[in-house]
Amino acid sequence: MTQAKFSPTDPVGQALATVAAHAAAAERGEVTLAADLVLLHHCGLLSELVRHTSPGGDALAGATLLRRIGRASLAVGRIVEGHANAMLLVHLYGTSAQRMQVTAGAGAGAIFGVWGAEGKDPVTVTAQHGNTVTLSGAKQFCSGIGLLSWAVVPVTLPEGPQLFLVDVRDSDRGDLSTWQVSGMRATASGRYDLTGVTAQTLGLPGDYTQEPHFEGGIWRYCALHCGGLEALAEEARRHILARQQGDDPHQRARLAQLAIHAQTTRLWVEACCRSITTDAPTDQCVTQALLAREAVEQACQSGIALAERILGTQAFATQNPADRIRRDLAFFLRQANLDGKLAKAGASLLARTAPLGECIT
Repeated sequence: MTQAKFSPTDPVGQALATVAAHAAAAERGEVTLAADLVLLHHCGLLSELVRHTSPGGDALAGATLLRRIGRASLAVGRIVEGHANAMLLVHLYGTSAQRMQVTAGAGAGAIFGVWGAEGKDPVTVTAQHGNTVTLSGAKQFCSGIGLLSWAVVPVTLPEGPQLFLVDVRDSDRGDLSTWQVSGMRATASGRYDLTGVTAQTLGLPGDYTQEPHFEGGIWRYCALHCGGLEALAEEARRHILARQQGDDPHQRARLAQLAIHAQTTRLWVEACCRSITTDAPTDQCVTQALLAREAVEQACQSGIALAERILGTQAFATQNPADRIRRDLAFFLRQANLDGKLAKAGASLLARTAPLGECIT
């Protein structure tokens, strides 16, 4: 397996440099992420990412792309990872007509996503006519409102979680005012009302939680976290150089520790990729991903603390890129049921007959 290499002047590198340059204005609400997504579509990054994060693709190359996107903008990364995840779900569980539909849409620049979080009024099915249903209720924490064309939406049914493919181009159904948070402000996130919306059934009940693509897919956003930490480490390095603190042994040591944490996240993500692209048993892939999720979070939390010590009050200066990066990363690290994921990994390790050194690869 080869790892993708890019020069600073290739189309992807140029596009990501532009995305990074837009990040501060996007967080302030002066621009949306629409132009960034168009740019990533035209340079071929989105299609390459979908190809490498699909079965048969080069997962390590996909992780490299996600890591580089995370370095440029975690907000854009969240939208792009959701796009790749939605395309994967349709590829895995959709009909041939649905696969053709989303492939054509993505080829024309449409952005897809996965909206799974329930709010106070969970989404339900109120009517069904063949493969088409009518929905009621709303999803919360929906990223990309006004940016996405279609969303894959899981709905809890007695038979299990059922996926639906929903046209979400009506941005008036979205309520961005519910997204009152300190990080990931540029993601155009909020509540989306699905009452009265028709949707296509996607796959069968229970498909959504099949492994290794459910918990096992954690590696994708871990790769973004890794990129975010790398971006923060680079801001810390620039700060030391700009302040002419290169001879300060304490700053040197802090930067070295920060680099260790960044490399730790990368190694865990790449180990997940190797597990996914080999013939390893499904439970081993999932355990690897769950362990990686915890290891990446710990490394990122430690890295944020080190960056704050290196930059001092500048880490909290609103005009300093490090402030936005650390807030976005700290918020992005918050995912549902983190303790449950770690306990699940521990249970899997206890069930193994091989020593730990042989069953974590």
